[in-house]
Amino acid sequence: MLPRGGWYIKTSAGPIQVGLPPETIKDSMAGGLAVPTLYVLPKQLFDRRRGVNVAECEFPAYFNFFALKRKIRLLVDSLEDERRVRSVFEEALFGPSTMPSDSEFATDYAAALRPDFSRESNHFRRMPDGSRLDVDMLVEFLHFDADDACRVTDDVTVRRKDDSVEFVDHGELVARTPHRLELPPRSRHSSDATPFDPPEFGVTVLGSSHGFDPAGKTTGVILWVGKRGILVDPPVDATEYLRERGVPARLIDGVILTHCHADHDSGTFQKILEEERINVYTTPTIVGSFVKKYAALSGIGEDLLRRTFVFNPVTIGAPVRVHGAEIWFFYTLHSIPALGFEVFYGNKSLAFSGDSLYDPERLRALRDLGVLSNERCEDLIDFPWHHTVVIHEAGVPPLHTPATVLADLPEEHKERLYLVHIAEKDLPKDRGLKSARVGLEQTIRIPVDSSPNDEAAEWLELLSGVEIFRELPLSRAGELLRAAKMRVFHAGTKIIQKDSRGETFYAIASGVCAVEHEGIELKRYTAGDYFGETALVLDQPRTADVVARTDCKLLEIDRYGFLYLLRGTDVPERLVRLAKMREMRSWEVFDRNSVLSHLSSGQKTVLQSHMESRTLEVGDVLWTAHGPAAGAVLLDEAQLELEGTDGSLAPFKTGALVGEFDAIRLNTPVKTTARVVGRGRAFFVDRVALARFFKDNPGVLVSFLGTRFVE
Repeated sequence: MLPRGGWYIKTSAGPIQVGLPPETIKDSMAGGLAVPTLYVLPKQLFDRRRGVNVAECEFPAYFNFFALKRKIRLLVDSLEDERRVRSVFEEALFGPSTMPSDSEFATDYAAALRPDFSRESNHFRRMPDGSRLDVDMLVEFLHFDADDACRVTDDVTVRRKDDSVEFVDHGELVARTPHRLELPPRSRHSSDATPFDPPEFGVTVLGSSHGFDPAGKTTGVILWVGKRGILVDPPVDATEYLRERGVPARLIDGVILTHCHADHDSGTFQKILEEERINVYTTPTIVGSFVKKYAALSGIGEDLLRRTFVFNPVTIGAPVRVHGAEIWFFYTLHSIPALGFEVFYGNKSLAFSGDSLYDPERLRALRDLGVLSNERCEDLIDFPWHHTVVIHEAGVPPLHTPATVLADLPEEHKERLYLVHIAEKDLPKDRGLKSARVGLEQTIRIPVDSSPNDEAAEWLELLSGVEIFRELPLSRAGELLRAAKMRVFHAGTKIIQKDSRGETFYAIASGVCAVEHEGIELKRYTAGDYFGETALVLDQPRTADVVARTDCKLLEIDRYGFLYLLRGTDVPERLVRLAKMREMRSWEVFDRNSVLSHLSSGQKTVLQSHMESRTLEVGDVLWTAHGPAAGAVLLDEAQLELEGTDGSLAPFKTGALVGEFDAIRLNTPVKTTARVVGRGRAFFVDRVALARFFKDNPGVLVSFLGTRFVE
């Protein structure tokens, strides 16, 4: 098995690979293996639980075609899978052929500056012999025959079984692999390291190379504004990298998507599915391509896919205001629609080029060929080199900026310049250029002028992310600020003592806190999480210790202020229910479920607050076929059976979450009857509460689409 997932099979016909997770071509290259030309796509093209495309054919196709001058062959499970993969290639290779709508541009943005996507894309599609690049020049699709076999050469045959794929070479079975790709397990490690202190303004580079560099991660960054993060083209598993290093998901609440090539959009869907709904910043043209591409891959309808994130359409020629910054976007020159941007914050600024051909000589040649208008040509040449920091891509022309062109820039430009999208080995030596360094510890911090409102803004952003305060009206913002104060606790400090009276609510601004019982750690909380609330509502002693695992900054609200703020809401009632759930080991039952075990502490807390405990008796019926969707049930000691027209499903036991989740989401009749076959306790979530939880947590929703249970 390859490190990123997928199987590499050696045969007399050459290597065959089963499954294509993002960047898996680098596994072959790094291991000194021949890059395959034949790929068997898995039965499911997309891993919904991880948000990962496991049929990422783009870069194997590009490398084989442009570097090795040959096409790849894809053995697909069905004609429908071929259609889906073709759709992805069409979108990634060529993008939309129409002009962007007028609404994408400010009213005073000159028409002559606008890109002509059709002309620009057609230029990049033109091959040296004058032919026009199309999908069939890169890919040949293969299919299984009526006997579930595909003869790839005279001597090598691939056979499809129910759940496996067999490889026969000269009549001998040489390998058998699963037909569903299982990705390597993700880390569940929570770091005890010193919490990352995000800059007021700056950039963390998560990857600075390209899709064919086995030694480097594909380019992606975090833009920090007001100590909040916005991912820009996150590499695949960027969210896991941050989680392992103790950077909470809630600290990063947006994604800028510059374009829809696999090395730029692979991590975007992962972030969308990670926790709560996030903001996506791009143009309607690009988001349309993104939704079309990932709807084809995931099998999720385009309308539903759009509801998994909050789309913030950007306007070319007008600012987008995010966390106190102004971001100005512009269309670059690429084979498909792509963006760059400028950011202004605290009297400093930053430019991010995105993927673009910056080469004045080449741009003027394209103008002379009629590909670019004179105005667009000069606008592309007039790149804003004056910013405090410039992040610029460099790569292989004609789609990217030659590093030699950047090496000829004036020294004062190069001092502010950091290169991305280039392998370290390809950086011109002794020319004053530097590649952007990867990692949180290499974060580029840009000193900015402070504002007297910075602290208040930080507090409000923290508290607005706390679910129990989210629906408070803006008119209560002043009350929140007056009730709160910030405190620092050093690592090892006991913040809450078991059996003490509950006097204070805490929200974590930074750091890691642990809940302990008799010295045993039960759970952890990180930035954006909160604790101490139930003792305030119940007026009962604390039930556990809470200890600072690292140095922590906590926002405190005392009991009277907390209860005053929540007057007139249903939160106190939910907190009472939450306290009961915590007494009944519901958290431990979550850890027995393959999806719920990966929820964040905040998500688990919210879900607990919507649950109620029930003792189920043998023969109890929780819902009936053709009746309304009552909700879902998380089984502790009880056992449940589903009866439908296609028979009964074997009894579900501890940790199974059972419910007709599409019916719950759409409020339609159910198709099965749920009958208790083993007495015991279970936790019930009603339909309205669960539908709301799904809406706020799209990653959880996607994991449950089309299912009646998750064990």
